[in-house]
Amino acid sequence: MKKHYFGAVVAVIAVCLFGTSVFAQNAAPAAAPAAAPAAAPAAAPADEAAKLEDKLLPLMTMEQAFAAALQRRALLANFVVQERAKLEKATEEEKVELQKNIETASKQFAELTTYMDVIFGLGGRREYEYNRVNSTIYLKVGTVAETFGRAIQARDVRAAKIRELREALEKEADATKKEALQKELDGVFRQYALFVNALFRIYQIHPARNYQYVAGNQTLYLKTNDEEISKLKAEIEKKKAEAEPAK
Repeated sequence: MKKHYFGAVVAVIAVCLFGTSVFAQNAAPAAAPAAAPAAAPAAAPADEAAKLEDKLLPLMTMEQAFAAALQRRALLANFVVQERAKLEKATEEEKVELQKNIETASKQFAELTTYMDVIFGLGGRREYEYNRVNSTIYLKVGTVAETFGRAIQARDVRAAKIRELREALEKEADATKKEALQKELDGVFRQYALFVNALFRIYQIHPARNYQYVAGNQTLYLKTNDEEISKLKAEIEKKKAEAEPAK
């Protein structure tokens, strides 16, 4: 029950709350500015950035994020298998609906797999471990905290590169060079957008919010305030009330 409640909290935050400038921060180092929204990496307006965010709302631990993604991926794979098994005895009308379900779930599975590869397979790390008991070779990509940190860093590097290329593009007068810069910018932006989407899907990190990561307990917190927390609680109560008649 606690997990379902926690999931509801994250979902409501993602949909209902609006934020300011973005950064991910470790417990030890000073906070580093992260990328702005995928549509336009840039600094937030001063009045927006000045909004008070003196509360930390726990979202999830790194282990919970990985476990949830892994579970979701397995559920989607099983769902596709089950729906395909129904096709053999289904009527023509039922087959149409089943095919839609299979197509949707397969697309979601492919997207999630890509995002998991982006987050957990980043950095080209290739350390192997051999289990003599079951004769299995394992590829180690790092701890849940390390993979999270690498993804944040990779996103921020690309956001900085986008700003650098845009400045160069504005100053460049030669048409051929401008075309080359634009092509490079488009490629970096696609990579940046992929990281933004992956971080949102795995950790619910949205580039319009402020966060703090505490290495001591490997927990990600949303920076917020009493007003937003009150709104969130009210939204959760509303969702619970709406769900009651369905029981």
